[in-house]
This record gives sequence, C-alpha cells and structure tokens, in this order.
Amino acid sequence: MRVNIDEIKENGLRRAWDLAKEDLDEIVKGDAAGYRALRPLHVEAFLRKIEPRVLFEAKARAALTAPCRRCLAAVEVEVPVDFEITFVPAAGHAPAEERNVHGDPVRGHIAGSFETESVDEESYTGKVIDLDPAVREQVLLALPSYPVCQEGCKGLCPVCGTNLNERDCGCDRRVPDPRWAGLEKLKAKVKEE
Repeated sequence: MRVNIDEIKENGLRRAWDLAKEDLDEIVKGDAAGYRALRPLHVEAFLRKIEPRVLFEAKARAALTAPCRRCLAAVEVEVPVDFEITFVPAAGHAPAEERNVHGDPVRGHIAGSFETESVDEESYTGKVIDLDPAVREQVLLALPSYPVCQEGCKGLCPVCGTNLNERDCGCDRRVPDPRWAGLEKLKAKVKEE
C-alpha cells in the first residue's frame, strides 16, 4: 500500500487493505517456528500529518498455523499486529526549517549512534510512502517464537517419539548424569563377574 502524503488532510486519512495469504506466507517463511498463513492479513490504518512527519497507526490480526514446538501438533495462532510508526523525511530531504545553520538536519543521526526517541521512526523520500515494509517488519516482530498447542504440553518421548499428551509410552526417559558414567561402567562390570 502506497500513500501520497498530499492525500493526508488535516483530519487524517484512513486506509484498509488486505495482504494476500501468499504474501503473508512469504513474510513468515524464514521464521524458525514454521508459520503458514491461514488467510489474508487485513490491515486497518490511520495516517496523520504532523509536518514534516507522518504518523502511521495500524491494527491487524494475522491468522497463522505452526507446528507445536513440543509435540509437533498443528497450532492455530491469532497474532495481534498493532503498532505506531512515525515516518520522517530522509537526511537531505528535510525541509529547510528542519536544518541547522550548517545545513545539517536537526535530528540527523551520527553513524553508529542509537537514539531511543527514534526507535519507532522510518525515513521516507519524496511524496509517496510505501507502508508494506513497515507492516512486514511488525508482523515478524509480533510472531511468538515458541508456539505450543497448550501451556502444559508434554511433548514427544525422546526415546520412542510417542506424543506424551495422548498416552504414556513407559520408556525410561531419565537422563543419566555424565559425571557418574565411569561409576556406572564399573557397576556393570562388577555385575558381570
């Protein structure tokens, strides 16, 4: 979704659009959790001009599915993607009143610096702002990194692979302390003799 900043009037501008299911899949495909989109992402946005900045507020809900990180059962997740970002003119494109006597932008950034007040800022050039990159970034930031089917999921048996939520397999899942391995070998040798 592209917006011409001249379209944003004094009372703001509302926009709504759908990000196709395939496009949402493309966004989340690199995530280690293995997310897949269940339906398109509907985005409701409000833009307000605060010269020369543009405030972008968006609300969306991503319906996704992923394998449970414990038992691999399919999990459906509704991920809220609600955020607010301020678009500011890129360095060299700021209006004259935003520059100091040396011609440098007033809010210019020193290479390698990090200013906490500019965390939720993106830069733009010209009159058109592309909102999709900001939406993509916020979707990725909102993804749960560890989806589970239920809070008390028991996972899979590390010995036989049985889903322990369905039944107990009876395997010995006790992990021996490696510091006692030498003593266990000696104990086994004594039993043989």
